[in-house]
Amino acid sequence: MPPSNFAPQWEQDREQEAAFDRLLAEMESEIIDSLPSRSRTAGDAQVLWLQKALNRASGAGIPENGVASVQTRRALQKFQADQGLRATGTLNQQTRAFLVEASGILAPRRRHGGDTPLREMETPGNRCPADSATVIRGFARYDDSISLLPPEQQNKLTVIAQEIASSQSGAQGVVPVTQVIAIGHADPDPAMEARNPGFVQYVSEKRAHTVLEQLNCRFIGLMSNVRTITLSGNDWIGVGRGARVLAIPAPRTEEERKCNRRAEIILLRSTRRPQVSQPNAELSAARDGLIPLYHAALQGTSGQYDSPHVAIQKAREIAEKASRFIEFKLRERAASCPAIPDLQGFTPYFTDALSGAASKYSDTDTVINRAAEIAESAGYVLEQARHRVEWRFAVLPQPMGPDCEAVSGQVPGPANHVLCRPHEHILDTTARTVIAHDLNEYRRLFPR
Repeated sequence: MPPSNFAPQWEQDREQEAAFDRLLAEMESEIIDSLPSRSRTAGDAQVLWLQKALNRASGAGIPENGVASVQTRRALQKFQADQGLRATGTLNQQTRAFLVEASGILAPRRRHGGDTPLREMETPGNRCPADSATVIRGFARYDDSISLLPPEQQNKLTVIAQEIASSQSGAQGVVPVTQVIAIGHADPDPAMEARNPGFVQYVSEKRAHTVLEQLNCRFIGLMSNVRTITLSGNDWIGVGRGARVLAIPAPRTEEERKCNRRAEIILLRSTRRPQVSQPNAELSAARDGLIPLYHAALQGTSGQYDSPHVAIQKAREIAEKASRFIEFKLRERAASCPAIPDLQGFTPYFTDALSGAASKYSDTDTVINRAAEIAESAGYVLEQARHRVEWRFAVLPQPMGPDCEAVSGQVPGPANHVLCRPHEHILDTTARTVIAHDLNEYRRLFPR
């Protein structure tokens, strides 16, 4: 039941929806009456294709009977709206092209000058490039699973892993593979991108990383008895290029779309890239310091964003910017206090605060500034907490600390028995001593 203050608007919407339903029903009758009698019983090929395509592209759930209906028209309008087209509910040439691309189902050909459907289907030749030993293709639409690929595509990974392994033998004249790069690709998906921007890029990156992981796994299995391997963890590089580089522009068949869902593998046998003049402590610190920052940011972003690829991308942006920020802060502190360049442990507190800030704020600068503000004082506050723990276990009575701030009216006793605000123990201000660890102990020691 809608809230009372929204009732008038809700009732108005209901009336408009009912009027629209009546209009669609009238249009449905006109459509059915205009179809040949055979179409009304056996089903029209164009309408049947439309229903199948809508069900495949957007999960419309329309009965696939070839009979024009209000439900079919509504699903068509929704598909047009999702694609950014005018939601006319008519199957024009542009909508047909979008449906073919989104569903992968070819449309029946129509006669020139008329709408009578023919039974023959368009059968364009397969435009996929010749298969390559270094290209893994045939992934499902949004999938990166290796086990679902055709066997011949899976076997390529074993062959490539064997090539990498044989290059590590150290045999004379054999140039070892020094870097392995996997580049993932995906096919265009305007409907998904409209709903979930960046998703196609994310799918392509996942394919690259999955292919790389499987390749690495098979390589390590082959190298289990070899002591010297020229490849390090940093030499396995996975990148995604989304749908920016297509094997088949404007794919027309499901086979052609599968050609676009691929991962290319590049084996480099030259020096490593990027080339670093000399490994040094500053480089190692910067690289190692990025890891905890990324983990902290990911804890926050994974709770804020519904889309995994957005959370991951945002965490990376935060980690990279936070790493540069910490470098600046440490240089600033080293200049002002060379003896203790990371005064009060700023870096670990900043990393901890980064997680919470990343879970609330979307702007990267805001995340970093809020984490820095918290980290500036976090070390001092922890020291206060440690000091309070020490007082909880102190032997009493003993002289009160100079940092005690007496608070009257909190202790059920004489006026000279007061609470110490910082440590919450009980003071005798006349003797200037601590006489109880807390109020409960005071009540036991000094019953009224």
